[in-house]
Amino acid sequence: MVCRMRFFINNCNPTGGPGIFGGRLKKQLEKNGHKFVDPYVSGEIPDKNISIIQGDRIAECRLNALRLDGLYFDSESSNNDQMNSGIFKSFDQADHIVYQSQFSKDMYHSFYGRKDPSQESIIHNGLDQEEFLSNVKPVKLSDPVFSKYGKICVASASWRRHKRLEETIEAFKDPKLKNVLLIALGGMPYIKDKSSIPDNVLLTPLLKPEQTASIYCMADAMIHLAWLDWCPNTVVEGLSCGAPVLCSHNGGTKELVKDNGVVVQLEEDYEIGSRVPLYNPPKVDTNIIVDGILEVLEKSTIFDRLDLDIKNTAEYYERI
Repeated sequence: MVCRMRFFINNCNPTGGPGIFGGRLKKQLEKNGHKFVDPYVSGEIPDKNISIIQGDRIAECRLNALRLDGLYFDSESSNNDQMNSGIFKSFDQADHIVYQSQFSKDMYHSFYGRKDPSQESIIHNGLDQEEFLSNVKPVKLSDPVFSKYGKICVASASWRRHKRLEETIEAFKDPKLKNVLLIALGGMPYIKDKSSIPDNVLLTPLLKPEQTASIYCMADAMIHLAWLDWCPNTVVEGLSCGAPVLCSHNGGTKELVKDNGVVVQLEEDYEIGSRVPLYNPPKVDTNIIVDGILEVLEKSTIFDRLDLDIKNTAEYYERI
């Protein structure tokens, strides 16, 4: 195969969401006939340098692109400026900025600055749907763990306080959801006190993304109530497996969900550009969550989200 373009993905955070997405993008660009080169190892200069979150400019490159993740705006932290400084430096050096969502774009415009419109793009995360779904293994719904429940919901994230797993679990104590099972992926190491976990909540250990496909596919819905999220990979995965999503109206998650889920208002509108106590999210009315779960469980699980396939995502990166 003839090399069409030499590219480098400079991933300053190889673990977690950014690392997962960076790996998926690299693999698809290689499938498309492009050559990955690492100038810091081989000395070969790429045509396109794609930094994720932050990274140094390579002067000889045809294009230095910066794919931004979130930024630091926790009002209870004294390190926001220090944590953002490297990101903003990379922003200034980049020829093109890629935002994960309109929410991300608005936040950077408000907190720091903007480029010429021709130098900015919004490209959602994606995954290789064919490969991801090839990991699906049959799940025996007759197993006693599942058989006594009429519906199954899944929740998945790199759990931190603003992701609201605690509030989600609290909602499942409501008698209206007694016949609904919640599978909280990665919830076992996150939830320290398990004494008040209801019977219809199953916490799992940390799982690799490819291990989660079977659970997403068996779920009737996904719950992702993060207060302010940018473009969560887990929601891309859930939607790609046909799970309609219940999400908060603040942040960028609803841009992924579109018509394939339910958006609920759990708190006041977030004012773009304001610092908030991110890890101390507003208290919520769990009745709103319960009603939202019942509503999303009525949504169809048959829909096509090829817009979230990494093939389409990679094409956008090829064109910038």
